[in-house]
Amino acid sequence: MTQSSAVPHPEGRRSRLGGMPWLSALSSCVPAMMLAMMMALFLSGCGENQAGAAASTEISGDARVQELLTLAAASRNDDPHKTIDYSSQALTLLKEIPEPASEVMALSNLAWAKMLLGDFTEAAQYGEAALTLAENQHQPEMLVVPLNVTGLIYWRQSQLDKALTYYQRALEVAKGLNKRSFEATTYNNMGLIHSDKAEYQLALECFTRARDIHQGLGDERPLATALNNIAGIHATLGDYGEALANQQASLRIREKLDDKPGVAELHHNMGITYEQIGDLKESMLQLQQGLRGFEALGDKTGMAQALTALGMVNQKLKNDVDARISMEQALAYGEELNDGNITATALMSLGKLALAMGDAQGARRYLERGLAIADRLGLVALQAQGRLRLADYFLVTSEVDVARERALQAQQLALTSGDRSLLRDTYEILSQIYERKGDYQQALASHKEFKSINDALFNASSQDRLAWLRSSFEAEKRQRQITELESEKALQAEVIKQQRVARNLWILALIAVAAIMLLLYGRHSQARVNQALQRSIQMQRDLMQAVAHEFRAPLARVQLAFDMLMEADAKEQPQLEDRVLRGLEELDELIREIVKLIKAEGSPRRAPSESLSLAPLLQTLVARQHQLFPEKHLELAAIDEDLRLTASKKHLEWAINNLLSNALRYSREQVRVSCQRESEHLCIIVDDDGPGVPASERERIFEPFVRLDPSRTRATGGIGLGLAIARRLAENAHGHIRVGDSPLGGARFELIWPY
Repeated sequence: MTQSSAVPHPEGRRSRLGGMPWLSALSSCVPAMMLAMMMALFLSGCGENQAGAAASTEISGDARVQELLTLAAASRNDDPHKTIDYSSQALTLLKEIPEPASEVMALSNLAWAKMLLGDFTEAAQYGEAALTLAENQHQPEMLVVPLNVTGLIYWRQSQLDKALTYYQRALEVAKGLNKRSFEATTYNNMGLIHSDKAEYQLALECFTRARDIHQGLGDERPLATALNNIAGIHATLGDYGEALANQQASLRIREKLDDKPGVAELHHNMGITYEQIGDLKESMLQLQQGLRGFEALGDKTGMAQALTALGMVNQKLKNDVDARISMEQALAYGEELNDGNITATALMSLGKLALAMGDAQGARRYLERGLAIADRLGLVALQAQGRLRLADYFLVTSEVDVARERALQAQQLALTSGDRSLLRDTYEILSQIYERKGDYQQALASHKEFKSINDALFNASSQDRLAWLRSSFEAEKRQRQITELESEKALQAEVIKQQRVARNLWILALIAVAAIMLLLYGRHSQARVNQALQRSIQMQRDLMQAVAHEFRAPLARVQLAFDMLMEADAKEQPQLEDRVLRGLEELDELIREIVKLIKAEGSPRRAPSESLSLAPLLQTLVARQHQLFPEKHLELAAIDEDLRLTASKKHLEWAINNLLSNALRYSREQVRVSCQRESEHLCIIVDDDGPGVPASERERIFEPFVRLDPSRTRATGGIGLGLAIARRLAENAHGHIRVGDSPLGGARFELIWPY
């Protein structure tokens, strides 16, 4: 009699949502779920290998034991209750007809069935009993099954180090027996443990060894699992092209074998990959297909994972109600299954959603519950995600120092795990935190790190690779449909062949058109970048030349005064010291104005806007300027009290002040300020009775350090940067400044600001 049929042959478990960015994209969020954490069919070769040994063993007693073990094995995945019934009957008979090998198989089947039903305590007891019995027989080949089953049970309970110990023992036994299939499946199981511990390089090494061995043996089913797991690691490390390539290879094998659980899992995992790429429409289609497959199989673990992923996609699509429903269903499944990983991931997804919906306190409750579970289970990726989301919460509630502390903790965990997507998200929020604290140097450094990692994850070659993979995947689906049609309608083979050729020509044409469009767009984008760089370089060159020119005169005066001071007598020294101080003050004013110009060139684009009432704003600014020029008559025309606009208050005041200051400097006696509405703009008008600005010079006066005639020296005409700064501020707000003739006889400056 043989006993191979009683060997547990699990289809494997998908990723336990272990805190990767994939699943709920705690999008960061779980900035990353392992896309292909399917449990290897750790004993796919075990039954065959042990069958040969058992076939030569004559089991004394009733053949009914072997029949029951065969029935238990046949139902272990589809109906675990039947497996429990058949295995229990076999154990009862084995009390009268002892046979250790059969008893080990019966206990292992019981452990497997209890695990599928979520009764992990009893499952562990049966697994340990099977392992103890196998150890007492001193037959290494009997240890493989209970070691793998027990390791899987502890893994499902997130006791990762304990599970890894069992798998390492199983690997030693497999190598000692020279059982390559056992060795490969055990490598795969160890890879899953390393993945959950965020040790991604170790996980990739294990999965790659498993793939190579299965490929050499021609074992297609476990080969598909290894490919899926390799895809999960590549996805976590941000190499989405490699992830999709391995997932497609695994899907082809699953479909060939008509492996419904595996096909459902692949659609689920590919949905998460497309979500990370940003193709939300395709992601939704793949995830829904995976969810239907899990529902047909009654797989609650798979349903929970798919629901969490769908919730995150719905959140990105602004379908918040649907997102909450999906995430709450996933949380219910996680609690029912007593799966801490699923539960923690669902809680963090709900926390991110609540924060986006404005429920800050609700978000904190979800996040702290999820983080407590992740800390207890030692799930590094989820620990980092939880702290990152709490940093979001504390930033929203203006607890900036606490937010910084949580973000730095998340950054350290992301560096430890090597998760680049998660590390990118930590730098992004750190940039926001430092900007809120006013530490712009640190904010800029964090933003540069964010941009560097983000560019590495989504560079041009990656995008081209992904576009090719998507089109290849669609072509393969159409190819399968045509193949099915050929088998059903053999008489139409020639017609179908012609259709295939035409279709391929269309695909090649579309790919060629897409490549040409991408090339043209790339050249256009590069040209725009080059133009912007040239303008920036020219502006900097002009500014440096102007700065050098403007510094020369005051520096020369200071140097001359110092030289004279060294040789002057006591009576002349006070007068010379006064000349030195005036020169230094002039240099200080020049430096301040240059700094203002540099700020106007950059940061105003990111300045926060607010709703402003124009009348009181102008009244305040006019009053301030009149204090500086009391001898001038400064008049403010009547302005509609209801006139409002949305703008950065700081930059609007800055621009108006520079125009007022310019007018007051060059006016003879009178300056008038008025305002009028022009369709989609407001026009703030400053008139003076000064010498005016010739039409030929009206553009030149906005260049830095320009004063139109020798009479307008720095003593009377300022540094020559005020109008340059005002124009930069107006242009950054999508407005501009016009110069014309004033009814008062001088110059009219019109500040055009978007209404």
